[in-house]
Amino acid sequence: MVKSSLYMTWAKHHAAARFNLANSGMIGCDFSDLPVSLDDVSLNGPNHEGYLPLKQAIAEKYGVTPDQVVTAQGTSMANFLAMATAIDRGDEVLIEQPAYDPLLGALNYLGAEIRRFHRKMENEYQIDIDEIERLITSKTRLIVITSPHNPSGFPVERSTMKHIGELAATVGAKVLVDEVYRDILFETAEACCFHLGPQFLTTSSLTKSYGLSGLRCGWILCDPDFAERARRLNDLFGAVGSVPSDTLSVAAFRNLHLLESRTRSIIDPNIALVREFLNNHRNYLDCVMAPRTMIAFPRLKNMAGSDILHDLLRKHDTSIVPGRFFESPQHFRLGFAVRTEDVLKGLNHLSTVLHQLG
Repeated sequence: MVKSSLYMTWAKHHAAARFNLANSGMIGCDFSDLPVSLDDVSLNGPNHEGYLPLKQAIAEKYGVTPDQVVTAQGTSMANFLAMATAIDRGDEVLIEQPAYDPLLGALNYLGAEIRRFHRKMENEYQIDIDEIERLITSKTRLIVITSPHNPSGFPVERSTMKHIGELAATVGAKVLVDEVYRDILFETAEACCFHLGPQFLTTSSLTKSYGLSGLRCGWILCDPDFAERARRLNDLFGAVGSVPSDTLSVAAFRNLHLLESRTRSIIDPNIALVREFLNNHRNYLDCVMAPRTMIAFPRLKNMAGSDILHDLLRKHDTSIVPGRFFESPQHFRLGFAVRTEDVLKGLNHLSTVLHQLG
């Protein structure tokens, strides 16, 4: 059994570069972006079942109650807790392909019987409901989806998600939706999938859309009974959260409007740059790009796989994520929620290497 994520190991040790187009989320913010003081921070406090003010802040954001919120160390831990609570070893799980590697790694670690459904570029990475109908069985206990999709950035259509929930309900399965990129959609975002029915579990964090990775503030939205079971399971892992991090996270929720403005100011010009770049490099790349996103998943045309592309880019101090980490070696993930000048230079280096390979 592989007890690791190959992608996370690579990302920690090989992704860093001066022009980092491998970054999967918003460039980190600092205290100048978030008006907080030491008065907002506590070193210790009651958080045995999650820090209540933080659960209240999350609940208010989504229109739920605090007993429907489980806090966790980032979306990754939220996903692991949700999956580990929902299934037992040998249970059947449906998960998208391509998929975010840590999700697959966690399911393998938990001993799931994994079945795959496809999200294809030709269909703008939407889910074919007919394929779900063919795959789901009385043994299915969980369906795992990212929406917006990692690595493509495309959200699942609301009607499709509702239909998936209806299918899951017929066999007593849960639907886990990782919504960590949802807030990047801003006013175009559909309501959180948790509201589609009791079979839905959703996860998210303050990391991808707001640049607060260091706080490790993640959460699950779920029914109160599931939440209680997830908290008991977490007694074996995180046990309790970090009060300084939790209190800073509460301050962040009070200032989400400021963080959202910062995010818009960074990604709006970059979306236009990347879209223009992809249009100008159609001889080398196939790609569909979501209307609002901070990631894209181009496919290389008629050339070697994306590992070679990455190796050549390293000579220009530029990085992308090779597609093998998403089971798609001819693709690569492009992240552009960084400074516009870095995106420009990184894309120029990418253009140089594509011409070199082409």
